[in-house]
Order: sequence, then C-alpha cells, then structure tokens
Amino acid sequence: MTKKIILSLCFLLAIFANAQDKKGISFQKISLETAKQIAKKENKLIFIDVYTTWCGPCKLMKKKTFTDAKVGEILNKNFVNLAIDAEKEGVALAKEFNIVNFPSFLFLDANGKLVQYDFGYYNAEQFLTIGMSVANKISNSAVPKTIDMVKGKMVGDKIPDFSAKDHLGNMFSTSNEKEKLVVVFIRGQWCPYCNKYIESLQNISPELQAKNAKLVIISPEKPEFIEKTLEKTKTSYTVLYDEGYKIAEAFDVLYTPNAKILDLYNSKVEGFAESRSDNSGRLPVSATFILDENKIISWRHFNPDYKERAAIEDILKQL
Repeated sequence: MTKKIILSLCFLLAIFANAQDKKGISFQKISLETAKQIAKKENKLIFIDVYTTWCGPCKLMKKKTFTDAKVGEILNKNFVNLAIDAEKEGVALAKEFNIVNFPSFLFLDANGKLVQYDFGYYNAEQFLTIGMSVANKISNSAVPKTIDMVKGKMVGDKIPDFSAKDHLGNMFSTSNEKEKLVVVFIRGQWCPYCNKYIESLQNISPELQAKNAKLVIISPEKPEFIEKTLEKTKTSYTVLYDEGYKIAEAFDVLYTPNAKILDLYNSKVEGFAESRSDNSGRLPVSATFILDENKIISWRHFNPDYKERAAIEDILKQL
C-alpha cells in the first residue's frame, strides 16, 4: 500500500513538473507564412528567436528566460512564437534581416514587417519588459478609427510609394509609374454603388490616356473577390488588392464601422468577413484622389457617404 502511495506521489510530481516546464513561451513548429496567417486571424504579432546551436547565451535564454511563467504569459497572449536556427531553416531569414548577432529577436507584425529588433542575452525580467513594450507599442497605435475620425490626405500631401498585386498576381508599384494617377477606393464587389461607379468610369479611358493619366482601383478584397468585381463591372482598369489595408491607411481613408453596421454586413453580405485581410470589418471611404507625376495629391473627392462619388467631369477637368 505504501509503495503504491509513493509511486502515485512520484507520478503526480512528474506531471506537476512537466506542467511547470510548459509555463514558459510556447514555440510553434510552423513556417513563417503559417505564423502570419495565425497572427492575422488571432490579431497577434510574431516573435522569432533566431539562434544557433553553438551560441551559449542562446542556450541560457532557452533554459532560464523563455521558461519563465510571466514571460510565457505575455508572449503567448500577444505573439505567435517561433524559434529558428539561423544556420539551418533560418538562413534566408537571417540574410533578409541582416542578422549577425546571436541570439537575435525579431518582433514582426502579422504581415511580416519588422516592428522591433533586439539581440543579446536578457534575463526574464528584462525580456518581459521588451515583450510588453512591443505589445503596447502596437496596441496603442492600432486604435480603430470611426468614420468621423478619418479625414483623408489633403491636396499638397505626398503619398509614399506603394505596391500591391492585382487579381492575377501581377505587381503594381507607383514607383514605376511616370504618369498621373487617378486613385479610386471601393468597398468591395458586394457594394452596388461601387459597381455602378466603376461602370460609369469605363467611357473615359481614351480621355485619361490623352491626359497622360492612369486610373487605379483599390479594393480591400482578396483576388478571388476582385474577380467578382471584374465580372460585375466588365472593367478593364487595374484593380489592386489592398492587403493589410496599407494603401487605405496611407491615404487616411480607413475606418471601422460601428457594431450595428458590422453585424448587418456580417449577416447580410455573403463572404464579408472572409473577403479581406482580417476579421476587423474595416473599410475604406469611397474616395477619389488625383496624384501628379511626383505622387503629390493635386485634387481629391472625399465624402464619408458611400453613395456620393466624384463626378466624372470634375476628374477630367482636374487632370
């Protein structure tokens, strides 16, 4: 009987010890692309411990810092965590981020863009401070804007170069465009006002060409949904997928609808949540901008009412 009790206690202690070991950072054995998908879905960042097998501080952090319960709590809550050997599967990653020191720590957003870089040994308390700082940096800058808060970039503002792919995967970049650009934001193929407006623009293609201008349509929807826009409007203009809403943010036209409207869109619009980069439901104001050859805004039409669009005669007059 005593022997059975002792064995039971040993078994329970082993389980307890194993549970203690799992209180630290939960590193996932997945690719960076999969980590991006999870980060977008769960609204998290990505943390990558870039190490080598011969690095003493790397081993010490793995043993002491990454197993700390508080560190694990913060990192697991806010990040998708990866540990990558810089000399094996992480060779390309180390080259991309110019990593020569180990251990190195990459904090990325859900699109793989670098948020913060650190390297060297940190104890648990020090690393906890870094993790919390990065998480707070993002959360403080990601306060969703209501439609009343977005104002759109103004005439005279220069728009940074942006790139995006069309429905065929062809890359469009403003850095390669020498002519004037007419940039039109739409909400998606499900919006009848957007489709009607795109159709109304079809007849001005020769006039745009004569004025050394190109019309570009920006959609928050994925390529397969842009295909539906093309089918419904028969447009020949370039329609770009604004993945991660980067272009809409650059023009300050991105907003989050209120809860009532979001519920309506999610319940009534088929595929609304699945059609875009994340489940936030964010949308662009249906604005139109004219950029000159230097990518400076020379004219704009900005109206929060999605039923009101730029008049064709006004666009042509301003080119």
